[in-house]
Amino acid sequence: MKNFRNTEELLAWVINFFAAEFGNSAILRGGMALRLLNSPRYTNDIDYVFVPFTSKKDLKPLIEKKLSNIQGLNFSIALNSKVMNININYLSQSCQIEINVESKCESLAMSSSPIASLYGMPAKIVRIADLPVAFAHKIAAWNERELLRDLFDIYQYKTILRVEPNLEILQKRLAKVRAYPKAKPAKNLKSLKEKLLETANELNEQKIQELKPLLPEAELAGLHLRIAAAIREII
Repeated sequence: MKNFRNTEELLAWVINFFAAEFGNSAILRGGMALRLLNSPRYTNDIDYVFVPFTSKKDLKPLIEKKLSNIQGLNFSIALNSKVMNININYLSQSCQIEINVESKCESLAMSSSPIASLYGMPAKIVRIADLPVAFAHKIAAWNERELLRDLFDIYQYKTILRVEPNLEILQKRLAKVRAYPKAKPAKNLKSLKEKLLETANELNEQKIQELKPLLPEAELAGLHLRIAAAIREII
């Protein structure tokens, strides 16, 4: 195989590889799952939840075995209390995979074609997280780290996919909120609504420029207005 042309081509390979090797146990979440739903936002990492597992330590040797079988692929795995992080270097490109484990996670079948076909790879059937569940996790992730790319994904779920978040999942995340540097996370639905409204009111064209490396140029025009409208709909 020739060298990958960019990070996304490596990500497309990873998605197909995990689908082939782990089947329904590997469930995509986050930005790459949205890419398979035709989101225009570029991402350079992959988020997975693996089921049915109760410990990341039990999953680690299984992934090590599969990755070790690929000649020329270099990887490292680090575990912490929150996630398993895998750094991969293969065919001149590098990427990061973030993995959580759960005993169960609602999911649905999706084709990898929107990404795989861009690079001449065959499509595989992959699993992505159930959309209301994924939406709830995305809102919670924004609340914890306050990244503009998460707001764009929230807009995608609400306006493009017309999804409502799973409130049970969202409330569980709020009850166990994580603290990221400089962020001030809400800890209940009432304060989350207030935080979302304040954010919508403060969005402007200048702030949206932060997304410039992740989106086509034409997507940025008026995007702050569209995101703000989506946030107010959620509230």
